[in-house]
Amino acid sequence: MKKSFVPLVVFTDNYPFDVGEEFFEQEIGFLAERFEEIWVVPMRSSVGAAKTRRMPRNVSSVLLPLDEERSWKQRVAGYLPRLLAGPGRIELGNTRRSAACAVRELHFAVDVLCRFDRFTRTRLYRERLAGRPLVAYGYWLYYGAGLAQLLRATHDAPVIAVSRAHAYDVNEAYKPQGHLPGRRRLVGGLDEIYPISRYAASFLAPYHSVDSANIEIRHLGVPASGRGDCTREPVHIVSCSHLAPRKRVDRIADAVGALSRGGRHVRWTHIGERDEQRLETMREYAARVAPEATVDFLGHQSNDRTRTLLETTGYTVLVNSSSAEGVPVSIMEAMAAGIPVVATDVGGTREIVHDGINGRLVAADATGDELALAIAQIADASADDFSRMREQAVRTWSEDFNADRQYRGIAGRLVELANELGRETVV
Repeated sequence: MKKSFVPLVVFTDNYPFDVGEEFFEQEIGFLAERFEEIWVVPMRSSVGAAKTRRMPRNVSSVLLPLDEERSWKQRVAGYLPRLLAGPGRIELGNTRRSAACAVRELHFAVDVLCRFDRFTRTRLYRERLAGRPLVAYGYWLYYGAGLAQLLRATHDAPVIAVSRAHAYDVNEAYKPQGHLPGRRRLVGGLDEIYPISRYAASFLAPYHSVDSANIEIRHLGVPASGRGDCTREPVHIVSCSHLAPRKRVDRIADAVGALSRGGRHVRWTHIGERDEQRLETMREYAARVAPEATVDFLGHQSNDRTRTLLETTGYTVLVNSSSAEGVPVSIMEAMAAGIPVVATDVGGTREIVHDGINGRLVAADATGDELALAIAQIADASADDFSRMREQAVRTWSEDFNADRQYRGIAGRLVELANELGRETVV
């Protein structure tokens, strides 16, 4: 397979340091097959962060010396000329006539300029990237996309600048005043943007024009999985997420309690969360509302271990009760293993959970009782209907969320863009 010698620079939030972005662990392997040289630069981790993931041999990471001692407000004066003019200028066209939104735009512009300066002063940039064409890939349509946009405008050689778009980086409802900064600047200043869902793409439409970035939906994906038997006696529920309030895992506990009170033998296994206090709080809540059920909180598990559990444990159904989502990777993993899903109709979840086909889609504000009803409908389905639901889950994964297909596709597209620079060497 031909590799591009044009460097690929990926701006993540934290990967490969600390926690988060576990789904990128799949994609990086496919990128490494197509690019001879890849550099990963986190936007939120600084010097001293713990490296927690192994990467392919031709992928290196660089931590920026982010100075947390000075606030962004203290940096404004030093950046003032660039905030008023040029590609790093503050965007004032979408402040909704609100002083708070204008402050958010100023804050974002300062943070991006700060990170950009830290990056371009690194030894990596000065000795390995300056003067060379490159592909700049923001993994989120936020700081990473901001650096890609600035490189496209200021680097001393041609740059292709692209970004993914997920959930927090496009859904303005997640942010104070319902405002995300830098929208027109990023949509207008990148070559291509890859929303992971139609839902994510919908937030970009108001800022798109003829001269803006090309927008193309490119799903995330998970690897192929083995498929064991799914037990329905007892009903074995699995959930997989951290325990932040928006995940509403307490409603799953309520559903488990409702099923138990209805005379069912129920097991519930929850995968995810490092914080022991959160885990203990949820254990106590589950013991209170579902005392008759068998409940296991496994805490954080690696991607490989999570997939093994989904393949081999015989879960009846995966339940996701979040109040907000992009397209949940945990649902992709469950469907790859042939496990039907019950999920709230939030974000892009309806793009993977098809009600009555591969699971049940319930109202965004579904109560524990409503979740319990949907779980029971799957558990009580005829053998043929349950088997068909499992087959449709695998089909959904195969057609739209297969890691091999999705990540080979995006890696191939980035190589095509690198080739368009016209100055690379290909072996």
